[in-house]
Formats: sequence, C-alpha cells, structure tokens
Amino acid sequence: MNAIGNVLGWLGRKAVLYVVLVAAIAASTFVVPWVKQAVTGGREAQLRHKTLADAKKTILAERDAAQASFRAGARNLSGQTVAQLTSHRLGLSGERVKLRQQVAAAKPIWMLAITDKQALLRLERDKLRISFIDQELAVIDAALSLRERDASSLSALADLRTQQRRLDAAIRQCNVVIGQVRANERAFRWRVGGRWIESAEHKRLVQAETRCRAGVESLRRRRDGARTLVGTAAQMRRAATAAYDRAAGATIIAGRELAAQVEEARVKFSGTFQEKARVWSEDWQISRLLRTAAIALALIIATPFLIRLVCFFVLAPLAMRRTAIRLRVPNGRGIAIAPAASSATSVAVRLDPGEELLVRRDYLQTSSHAGAKRTKWLLTWRKPFTSIATGLTFLTRIRGDGEVTTVSAVRDGLAEVTILTLPEGASCVLQPRALAAVAQPIRRRLRITHHWRLGSLNAWLTLQLRYLVFHGPARLVLKGGRGVRVERAEQGRVFGQDQLVGFSADLAYSVTRTETFWPYFFGREQLLKDRVMAGEGVLIIEEAPLTARRGEVRRGLEGMIDAGMKVFGM
Repeated sequence: MNAIGNVLGWLGRKAVLYVVLVAAIAASTFVVPWVKQAVTGGREAQLRHKTLADAKKTILAERDAAQASFRAGARNLSGQTVAQLTSHRLGLSGERVKLRQQVAAAKPIWMLAITDKQALLRLERDKLRISFIDQELAVIDAALSLRERDASSLSALADLRTQQRRLDAAIRQCNVVIGQVRANERAFRWRVGGRWIESAEHKRLVQAETRCRAGVESLRRRRDGARTLVGTAAQMRRAATAAYDRAAGATIIAGRELAAQVEEARVKFSGTFQEKARVWSEDWQISRLLRTAAIALALIIATPFLIRLVCFFVLAPLAMRRTAIRLRVPNGRGIAIAPAASSATSVAVRLDPGEELLVRRDYLQTSSHAGAKRTKWLLTWRKPFTSIATGLTFLTRIRGDGEVTTVSAVRDGLAEVTILTLPEGASCVLQPRALAAVAQPIRRRLRITHHWRLGSLNAWLTLQLRYLVFHGPARLVLKGGRGVRVERAEQGRVFGQDQLVGFSADLAYSVTRTETFWPYFFGREQLLKDRVMAGEGVLIIEEAPLTARRGEVRRGLEGMIDAGMKVFGM
C-alpha cells in the first residue's frame, strides 16, 4: 500500500506540475489579454470590429470591380502570341514577389485595425492584387498550353496527310506490279509432267510484288498511327480549351482572412461564451500549448535521470581517482585518540581539578548543587558565527573540583551521548552540531582551527569546503541520533555522508561511488559516500542522522540552510 501511495503521490505531483506549466506558457496569451479586455471594458473590441467590417465592405466592392476587369482582359489573352504571353507572365511574376514581401512584412490585421486603418486597406489591396495576379497567371498558363496543343494538332494533321499521300502512291505502284505479274503468268507459263515451268522474269516480278505489298502495309500502319496522334492531339486541345475557359471565367478569391477577422472581432465584442471560448482556443492554439507543456514536463522528468547517468559513469569515477583530503595540522604531533565507550542515553562527567564544563541547555539533566554555574554566551568568541549557527550559545558553564554533571538529551528521545577524550597534542575534525558538552582546562580553553580545501574536487563533491579541527586537551561529549560510535579506521571505512561527523585529523578523507546503480538511479541512494583510508585514527559516526530519522532530506529553505552549514563544516 505504501508503494501504491508513493506512485499515486508522484503522479499527482507531476499532474500539478503539468498544470502549472500550461498556466505559465499560456499566461502571456491568456491572462494579459483577458485583463486588458476587462480594463478597457470592450471598447477596443468594438473599435476593431467596426474597422474590420468597414475594410471588408471596401475590399469586397473593389474585388467585384477587379473581377469584371479580369474577365474582360482574360479573353484578350487568347489572341496574343507565345512571346507576348511569356513576357507578360514574367512581369506579373516579379510584381507578385514584391507584393508577397510587402504582405509578409506587414503588421497583423488585428493590430492594424486599431492603429492604422489606411495601412489595413493597403494590406488588403495588396492581397487582392496577388489574387488577381494568380488568376491571370493561371489564364496565361492555360493560353500557353492551348498554343502548344494547337501546334501539336497541326503537326499531327500534316503528318497524317503526308502519310496518306505516301500510302496512295505506294498502292498505285503496287497495282502496276501486280498487273505485270498477272500478264506474265498468262503468256509465259507452261505445265510439263503435271508441274508449272516458271521463268526468271516471273520470279523477279513475284519478288517485286512481295516487296510492294510489304511497303504498302508498312505505310498503312504509319498512316493509322498518324491518325491516332491526330485524335489524341484533338482531345488534348479540347482539354486545353476547357482549362482556358475555366481559368478565364474563374472568380477571384480574396478577403477570406479579412472576413475571418471580422467574425472573430464580432465574437470577441458581442459573441456568446461558447463562441468566445472557441475563438480563444483557436487564437492561443490550445493543442500546441498542451503539447509544448507535455514536452517541457518530459524534459523536467528525464533531466534528473540523465544527470544521474552522467554523474555515475563519468563524474564519480573521476572523483575517485582524485587525491584524498589529508589535513596537515600545524604543531600537531599525531597523538593517537582512544576509541570512546559505547554511547548511552546519559553520561556522567566528573570535573578534574582546574576544569570546567560547558554544556548545551537541552543536554543538562542533573548537576551538583554546590557547583558554580554561569552562562557562557558562545562556545568560543573566535568562532562566533559557527557557535551561533550550530546552537552552541547560552551554554551552562559549571565549575568545581570533583563535581559530577549528568549529560543527557532531555528533549530528543532518540539521542545518545558518549565521551571522546582528546589528550594533549591530539586533534580531530568534528562538526560542531555533534557536540553536546565539552570539559576543558579553565586556563587553557578549547582551541578550534579551520582549514579550507577549495582546490579539492572531493571537497566540492561532498559540499564541505571548510573543516573544523578540535585540539586537545579536552573531553568532548558527543551526541547523535540513536547513538554515536567511535571506532578505529583500521583497513578503511565507507559510509553515508550524513553519518560521518568527525575523524582524526591525520586520516585521508575522500569519496567513493555508491556500490549499486539502480537504487541511485531511482533516487533511493546518494551517488557518493564518504571514504576514510586505512590508518591509526578514529572515526566518529552517528548511527541515525536527523535526515535518516525523518525519512528524507530536508528541502526548500531548510535544505539550503543545511547545505550552507555543511559547506562551512558545521
């Protein structure tokens, strides 16, 4: 059920995001015009409708006059030669190109209806002239085609006559040869022994007759082919004539866009709600708007996954090969730090002679009645911003040799504490948020130094550019969700970035890529984990950081504050 709830929640969030995208994209074309119309009270729509209606009336009258002129001129084109028609066509084509450029450079009709009525009329006249030229070009093309068909028809008819003359001459010649063959057969052929005796002359004449008949047949086929071409040419000429008549009698199409603008202006001024909704959807191209919003949503959803792929396979391997961070503490002698005891819900701190205890108010459970108590405004005046940002303010200072104070979380039921002892010369990196109390010599206050690592890629990837180092001698009371574990680095450790709150200053600190890809790809794991190399130092690990106890990383302003504090090592 939890998984189903997560899926439904994700779908719901993306649906809300899609609606927001649609609203954002449509704001410039929906909200602004609507507010403007509400402010002007419809006066602009009324003016636009009146101007467009007058322009439509004028253009329609001019169109009728142009139609009559066109039909009169179209009939005269049939008498022009091919050269005249071609020259006239070139002139009209050049004029059309110039007019198209003027129309393309003009302002929208709805804007001219408000700002410049004369410019609106000029624009519509240019469109009317373009329509007139288009129709006249169609007539010229039809006339040129008719001229071509006439030439084809005449050529086919002349060829038919030529083929017919050749066929008639061949038939007459063939008839003469046939007569000679018949005469020769009557005079010079004899039967001997039941067989005809054929002379050489008869053979020659028979061969001539065969050639003659073949020639006549060939010419007859050519004559039939020429006759077919004449019929085809005549049919094509009739089609060209019909096309020319249709082009010459066509109606000039103009003013459609203007009429549509007039209707739209009428709807915006005095139309019903349904009509206005239709016009608005056409103006704003709702389908295109929805499609654009869907593409933007898809990019928003896919971008994190693409970034994760690049980070996992490109950025993380590069980071793992970079040099680890190793803090070189001035005057540090590398004294070993002993691991602390297991954390508990409370620890008792007994003050040695010459010591004082500084403890957070929320972690002071019980204290000795005889001990001297005062308020310590800041943990250290040398780090005022760090003390304020991490809540180490208004601390309770307790003094008294042998006095025992119990440190325990009185408001966080999951927090546990432990004591880490820093001997003389020892130092460790620590995030001040994990500090519940500190026992220090009165005459030798706790020293805290900071170390920047702006040139380290590991520092930038972990978003911790500054490291705070606590120097001994001191006893640090550490706190953490469900406990704090102080253990030796030994062969090295890998852990979540939120878990590590401190480590010995002499250890090498770097990052490594998470072991599994798919949990990271779907946002269940972080890309990088902290890694501490093998060494003699100790690690301070919080068992259950605050973010883990809440189940998710804080976002928004709180997340920005958390990130900023991590940058400064707090």
